[in-house]
Amino acid sequence: MKNASIALVLFFCCALLNLWAEYAQQETLVLVSKPLLMPLLAGWFYGNVAGRFDRFCRWVLLALLFSFGGDTLLLFVEHGPRMEIFFLLGLASFLVAHLFYIAAFRHLDASRTGLIFQSQWVLVFFAAFLAGMLLFLWPGIPGDMKVPVAVYSTVIVTMAVSAFNLKNKLPPAIFRLLFTGVLLFVLSDSLIAVNKFSDKVEIGNVRVWIMLTYLAAQYSIIRAVIHKKTTT
Repeated sequence: MKNASIALVLFFCCALLNLWAEYAQQETLVLVSKPLLMPLLAGWFYGNVAGRFDRFCRWVLLALLFSFGGDTLLLFVEHGPRMEIFFLLGLASFLVAHLFYIAAFRHLDASRTGLIFQSQWVLVFFAAFLAGMLLFLWPGIPGDMKVPVAVYSTVIVTMAVSAFNLKNKLPPAIFRLLFTGVLLFVLSDSLIAVNKFSDKVEIGNVRVWIMLTYLAAQYSIIRAVIHKKTTT
């Protein structure tokens, strides 16, 4: 537990350093700090659940591993070689991370009695968001990236659906923390998409907002998972 607390403190320190580096456009500090974020968060997570480690925790840990891969690969889009292939590879890595989060959330509702299964009309709101975002972005997405972006967008909205499905399966405080994290993840990815594929909206300090919402998302999800494993 002590080592887990140290990992959390280091995560926050590294997160603040990364946010400042993005704001000040300090490329070297971005390259140093960003790849450390998910390993530190994973260390905090594992240190808290090591004695209760099961398939659910394994899915979450793998989600953090592939998030680390996505972070590292996307660095080479903004920095270093600046090649578009790294955007697609980073997208693929995060897609797998979302799939592992989906697997983890579905594991908690193996009986198929969650909110979505009981009230499928709720899916209309998620489908409307997905359709609206794709319609907004579609003209600016290059032809060879339209399918990957559509698939990725569908997967992350599916992750949000999987999390919302747990509303009646988790204690209210844990659900709110988890679903807030998932929504922040959707927001972070939406900011990336708008920044990359649309010239209709200009967001000041967009890299800072992307990282702030992303880090808050991952922290909220992992904190919720830790509470779930240690209190229920």
